[in-house]
Amino acid sequence: MPYTLWLAVIWSGAIDGVFRPGGNRLPLVPLAIFLPVIVGVPILVRSKRIGEVLDAMPASWLIGLQVYRVFGGIFLVGWARGVIPSLFALPAGIGDVTTGLLALPVAYSLASRNSNAVRGAIAWNIFGLLDFTIAVGIGLITAPGPFQLIKPSIPNTGLGLYPNVLIPAFAVPSSILLHVLSLRQLRRVARRRPMLHSA
Repeated sequence: MPYTLWLAVIWSGAIDGVFRPGGNRLPLVPLAIFLPVIVGVPILVRSKRIGEVLDAMPASWLIGLQVYRVFGGIFLVGWARGVIPSLFALPAGIGDVTTGLLALPVAYSLASRNSNAVRGAIAWNIFGLLDFTIAVGIGLITAPGPFQLIKPSIPNTGLGLYPNVLIPAFAVPSSILLHVLSLRQLRRVARRRPMLHSA
């Protein structure tokens, strides 16, 4: 229910142009990225009930789900069309597509219980989080707003416009929270395995 409400708020705000560059004094896109993460991570990491759900669910699911990250290729399309600066589009697009393409092989490896599957899944999660760190950082310093340090020859304004704004305002924090959940689940899996071997 909170997830659906969050999507509804972001979607309606995006349609109304709330995130449009220069339309508000508050940096709403950065707030939309970081606020759900700041609020959500402590809950997802500490909740006993969520831990029990993670234990009952295959670890491959949370990873395979992020195959949708290939849609980050839209940044590469925007770059090819000359509407998104390469400084942002290339690292963001390549990182997203790589994360999405690797999601299914990593999930399959976990489901097959390969010996190094958990380590590979942890590395995949870290790569996905690093991709967001780079993409969000470059996005903030190249997009119009209080954090802009670089003005590229092609203005990086598309991220504040509907429907593109749904990527940073909703998809990015959602994916970050999925990575956090996956890392918590993998940690619990790694703890259980030595116990199973010793038994």
